[in-house]
Order: sequence, then C-alpha cells, then structure tokens
Amino acid sequence: MYDVIVAGARCAGAPLAMLLARAGHRVALVDRASFPSDTMSTHFLWQRGAARLGAWGLLGRLQARGCAPIREITFDVGPAQMSGIGPAVAGVADTYCPRRTVLDALLAEAAEESGAELIEGLVVGDLLWSEGRVTGVRGHRRGSAESALRARVVVGADGLHSTVARRVAARPYREYPALTAVYYSYWSGIAHLGASFHARPGRLILVWPTNDDLTCIYVAWPRQEFGRVRKDVAANFHSALELVPGLRETVASGRREGRLAGTGDLPNLYRASAGPGWALAGDAGHHKDPSTGMGISDAFLTAELLAGAIHDGLAGHQPMDDAVADYQHRRDALTANGFDLALATARLAPLSPRLEAFYHKAAGQPELTRQVFGVLGGTIPMAEVYPIGTSRQR
Repeated sequence: MYDVIVAGARCAGAPLAMLLARAGHRVALVDRASFPSDTMSTHFLWQRGAARLGAWGLLGRLQARGCAPIREITFDVGPAQMSGIGPAVAGVADTYCPRRTVLDALLAEAAEESGAELIEGLVVGDLLWSEGRVTGVRGHRRGSAESALRARVVVGADGLHSTVARRVAARPYREYPALTAVYYSYWSGIAHLGASFHARPGRLILVWPTNDDLTCIYVAWPRQEFGRVRKDVAANFHSALELVPGLRETVASGRREGRLAGTGDLPNLYRASAGPGWALAGDAGHHKDPSTGMGISDAFLTAELLAGAIHDGLAGHQPMDDAVADYQHRRDALTANGFDLALATARLAPLSPRLEAFYHKAAGQPELTRQVFGVLGGTIPMAEVYPIGTSRQR
C-alpha cells in the first residue's frame, strides 16, 4: 500500500514523486516508458523553471549533462527586433533548452534517489475504486499478467491523453481548439546561431541551442494548414525558414540529426484536476499551445503545488479532498496569464500598428526589453508591460 501512486514519470510526475518522497511519503512512480526516452516537447526552460531545478538541487546536474545556459535571446517580429533576457528568478538569470531524453531521465533518477519506487514499462489501463473513491491502479508490463497497486491518492501525470483523466471522466473547461501545427528537429554544425524567436504572419520559427552542441529548430503554421504541410514536411519546413533572412542557408550548412517530428494535436484547455482519491498534474490537467515554451516550467509549478497539497492531506493538516481542490484553484490562477499569452501568440496574427510601435520603442530601451522577455517567460503579467487593449500578437 502506497501513500501516492503517480502515473507518468516525466516533467510533472517525476518532480511530484520526488518532492513527496522527500517529505517522507511512500510513493510509486510508474510510466509505460523506460528512461532515457524521448517525447515531443518545445524543450524550453524559462528562468522560473530553471529556478525550481536549482531549488531542488538539480540544475547543476542538467548543466553537467551538456545543457549550456542561454544568456541572450533574439526576439524578432519582422518590423522590430530586440535581444536580451528576462529578470532573474531566485537568483537564476539563465534559460535552458534541454533534450527530453536528458531532462526526463534526470528527473526520474532524482525521484528514485529521493525514495520513490520507480516502476518503468508499466501501462496503466484502469483505476481501482472503493465507495466512490479512487484507491489504486491496474496495469501490466509487456508479456506479464495484469497487476494492481493501491494508494490513498492516485495522480495522473500521464499527458494530454491521460488514462487517469479519462477513467475519472475529468471535465474540460476553458477549452479552445488547436491553433497551430508544428514540426521540429535538431541540427549539428550551426551552434553559432544562438537562441531566437521569429514571429511572422502565419508562421512562428524558434531556434534554440540544446544538448551536445545541437540546435533545435521549430516551425509553427496555422492548424488549418496541417494537411498541406505534412504532404511534404521537409519542403514546407525549409520554405518557412526563408522568412528569416539567411536562416535557410545557415541551416543547410549544418546536418539534420533526427527526423522532423510534428503534430497538429495541440488543444488549449483546463480539466477538472481534483476529485475523491485522485488529482491531475502537468498536461493531463492543463494543456496549451507550445509556442511560448511554458510547458515544462508550468509542469514544475503544478508538481510543487500538488506536492504541497497532498502532503497537507496526508499529514492531516487539511482534509485531502479540500487540499487537492485548493491545488486546482491555485494552479488555475497562477497559469492564467500564460494561457492567455499562448492563445495570443498561437493565433500567428499580423502585428497591429500600435503593437509594432511598442516593439520599436522596446528595442531601444533595455529595461523595457527586459520586461518584454519577462512576459515571454511568464514572470511578468502582460498587462504590466504591454499597451492597454493589445495582446502580444494582435
């Protein structure tokens, strides 16, 4: 019998299991994958996410595994361009762009070192119930019979298409359809490009240095173009790069080191994330367009919030159901600004004259540039920086 079973051992589930184990609770951390393994991701880790890694004692480990800090980003919206970085968070001034093969393995290791029992290769297929409460999971390993694990709380940290969310019939709310479709891959030989964000009407191009001197390049199109794009992904990808002077030629001088991975399955939603004996964390409970790169940082945030709530319930400081309900309310409040920003960015709309004038002004004022990057990173609300009545991409 465990205190907590966490289904999903990536950027939300592994830190959650780690924090609960560090608090003295008996935790099973299960995942259908084994580690290291990859998953689709924008990779980006803003200062607020990096600061949490630092607080958990893991940032140095990430750096040691070949993920160099990013100390300057170019923000290019066509008519205006600026370079800088957002404000430091808890003393962490740098951003990072880790491969998920590296970051997820590091987080799973940290959870296991903290005392969580890591069970890899276990596919959760159903939940156990007793008197209306979730009391455990049923799952199986390949080639093995189904087995059951029991716990006081089961957490679904198993992604957008969460089995836990489906089995508890978690209701979506504040729901918007997918706005973009994306493809990305990695190149060697072009590390000198640095980090950059290029917004054009109908396109978004992100360039991020990542582990082992590779550069991740990401292109987004309006969702309705997905069918056309995937008929010839490489041609459409390289055609989009032509919107940034010299980028296609620079990329052609390097070597692509993986397939072009992509998806059009990028809905924007919140789900009910707390109920009797269960909770949802990370993308299972809250998913948004990846254009702002906030997913990992928000997964860390939800892990920390939910770990505190579950600890309060297990320790008797608050009834468990009340504690996890409070977690959902706090998560929604703390991620609302980033949700709005992602929606605005993912519309890929032309700049309004007012917003274009604002960006020209910001490019000439270092403090305003710093604040713009603070908005992009989710540490400063849009309303505190941008002109009243505008959103970032309209």
